Amino acid sequence: MYVKNHMLPKDKLTLVYIDESIGSALEKINKGDFLSLPVFDGDEFKGILMKEAIFRYYFETNSMDKTDFLDDVKVKDLYNEVYKSILETEIIENASYLLKEVRTPFLPVFDVKGNFTGILTHTSIFNAFSEIFGLGKGTRILVNLFDIPGQLAKLTGIIRKENVNIINIAVMDAKVLDVYKVVIRVDTEDVDDLINKIDKSGFKVAGVSK
Repeated sequence: MYVKNHMLPKDKLTLVYIDESIGSALEKINKGDFLSLPVFDGDEFKGILMKEAIFRYYFETNSMDKTDFLDDVKVKDLYNEVYKSILETEIIENASYLLKEVRTPFLPVFDVKGNFTGILTHTSIFNAFSEIFGLGKGTRILVNLFDIPGQLAKLTGIIRKENVNIINIAVMDAKVLDVYKVVIRVDTEDVDDLINKIDKSGFKVAGVSK
């Protein structure tokens, strides 16, 4: 899964511009209930304007009249020009790691020619991984698996023999010596029968849910 498949494209974004007044920018932020917005100089992406930065600046310079502040202070005075970005062709896992590490409200996304194409938000990442894990689809079966070669192939083979469709499969370290947790989402009307077959094959089913 690639960043370009989950980003918010530029034509769907609310933008602010460096010479725009803070009052105008704040109006856009409040109207859309945003915490931050992309900053542009013409067609060039410049950085990020945070709502928190606007309020912090105003209260730290409390000698300024509110009307003067909203009219005279410009976006260019308060936006953050230091940011991390990502290419639209990168995989979503890289974007997830970067968002977590840099603690930014969104990642600006560029194409290989350096053109701004959109942003990737935390919500976009959540939706992408929800799709990867098949949340909301089929039945979730949690199986404890010993770290022995061929075990995963054996487990999926059992499911295949029952003509059950595997929607998704994920393997996680259980933090227990030589044991892994395998989360499988399957599409079947007879879950109990499938679980019984898995148990009889020597696997431990640790949980079943939607």
